[in-house]
Amino acid sequence: MKFRALSSLGRDIALARGGGAFAPRERVAAEAIVRAVRRDGDAAVLRIVSRFDRAEARPRDLVLDAKAIRRSARACPPDTRRALDLAYARIRAFHERQRPRESQRRDGHGDVRLVPTPLDRVGALVPRGIAAYPSTALMTGVPSQIAGVRELVVASPMPRDGSVDPALAYALDLVGATTLYRAGGAAAVAALAYGTGSLGRVDKIVGPGNTYATAAKWLVSADVGIDALQGPSELIVVASSDADAGVLALDLLAQAEHGAGAFAAIVSDDTDLLRATLPALATQRRARVFAYRAKDLRASVRAADEAAPEHVLLAGRGAAALAAHVRHAGAVFVGMRSAVAFGDYVAGTNHSLPTGGTARWASALRVDDFVRWTSRVSLRGDLRGLARAGAAIAEHEGMPYHRSSMEARMTVEVR
Repeated sequence: MKFRALSSLGRDIALARGGGAFAPRERVAAEAIVRAVRRDGDAAVLRIVSRFDRAEARPRDLVLDAKAIRRSARACPPDTRRALDLAYARIRAFHERQRPRESQRRDGHGDVRLVPTPLDRVGALVPRGIAAYPSTALMTGVPSQIAGVRELVVASPMPRDGSVDPALAYALDLVGATTLYRAGGAAAVAALAYGTGSLGRVDKIVGPGNTYATAAKWLVSADVGIDALQGPSELIVVASSDADAGVLALDLLAQAEHGAGAFAAIVSDDTDLLRATLPALATQRRARVFAYRAKDLRASVRAADEAAPEHVLLAGRGAAALAAHVRHAGAVFVGMRSAVAFGDYVAGTNHSLPTGGTARWASALRVDDFVRWTSRVSLRGDLRGLARAGAAIAEHEGMPYHRSSMEARMTVEVR
């Protein structure tokens, strides 16, 4: 593997994404799936599950209720339970600090407020690879739980043997999931968005998925809320000369474990450091892994910031000192000890992050994603000043009944 010019970093990550959060061919495929599920419901989902996940899947295999989830959770091994308990506690402690609070302003004219209300029904995507991802169940479920969402429906692909992963079930039980819908990708997104015979539609869909799921979230976003576009994983490591090349190679290999579509890059002005990572990276075939040589660390950080990736790791004291210069990333990990993998499991922050360059405007999943905000207005007292000002603006905008409506309040008695 040769070093690549830093100027090609943006182009390389864009190519890995298919030019954006998803490629045109993935949008077309997702559109066909969404249309089929919207028309045929569970039957269409079952066709897709039978083709890609479990050939023997039957209609009754698609849905597990809370009681069935709890039964499956009993088989979770004690060591895994303890690990998930620790992760849950740390994620919950961090997200508790995000609990939405009503804002209010009072003056002589009245009381205006912004009031948070939990969503009634949320669908969460929990993808799977070789095994299930209970960590994602925690990441999507904990903020839902803190927000006070009434029903959390989790969609996760059915394994080939049709089993329910006990660790996934245990995580779902911890976060109070009410339903497990056993499908993934674009089919799961469509089922959550429009409902099926066995599943009611949700108010919002959150969580990560493959590029087809990401395209489907975008397609259904006119009919249901979505959090962000979260496709295949991305990591850019910016390393100064004092970073440990052997440890960074592990970080890049860990990113490659996310499989097809994943992107990992190391950027440094230290040629020897880059060269030391090459042997580990040369074996990668499933993910796109690259090394880039930069003229200096500031150029490295600028390139990472412009790419707006899911993760940025600033490794070494020199790189860590530039943390304030990374404004566009889903998550920034500062210093050699801050492995991105900690963020995937036990740091406490959320690993459901924007990808595909959408970190320029989108954010990590958080409690606020599970509430909606309502303005509440209660006016009183002498409203003549407000009415006159409002009437003048309405007059300018050609809204005579707006003007009259406000002027009428100048003489309305308080009841």
